Amino acid sequence: MHDEIKVAKFVVFKVMDYLLALPIEDVLKAINYSSVASGGLRTMGVVQLGRHMIRVLDLHQHISVGSLSQLPANHPFLVITRGSGGELCGILVDEPPNLVELPLAMMQRLPMSQIQGNALLEMVSHAAVLSQENVTTTIFLLDVKRVLNTSMNDSQKRLPGNRQMAV
Repeated sequence: MHDEIKVAKFVVFKVMDYLLALPIEDVLKAINYSSVASGGLRTMGVVQLGRHMIRVLDLHQHISVGSLSQLPANHPFLVITRGSGGELCGILVDEPPNLVELPLAMMQRLPMSQIQGNALLEMVSHAAVLSQENVTTTIFLLDVKRVLNTSMNDSQKRLPGNRQMAV
């Protein structure tokens, strides 16, 4: 019998030294960010695209906690997707994203025990490890819902007068 290998298409993009991916059906658009980002909205973490206001997620800030000197000066591209509530959000990326087909069997769920305390692993759900000609590449499947939750928790911690209850 012939087993057919199931593959899926992913939009793969680079954030710092990491390759992150979203299923192609979750990506609405990839745009040149510098052409749409201007004025005071950019500093507030939102950008207007046509008639839509889009929340901008800078994963660099989440991944490189405490090492701001390593952050790139500009992020020329924005990958637009939808958050858990259906709102539009854009992910700042360092290079133009690529379309990649990956066998679904390569996507391995990350163990929950390893996630706690690791900023990158708190934002992803699966990883695929590719090996070609003595080069190993890891692609992490981004979980937008987790990213938005992490982003909301971080912003609440920074609000003045916000007190966290001890559990």
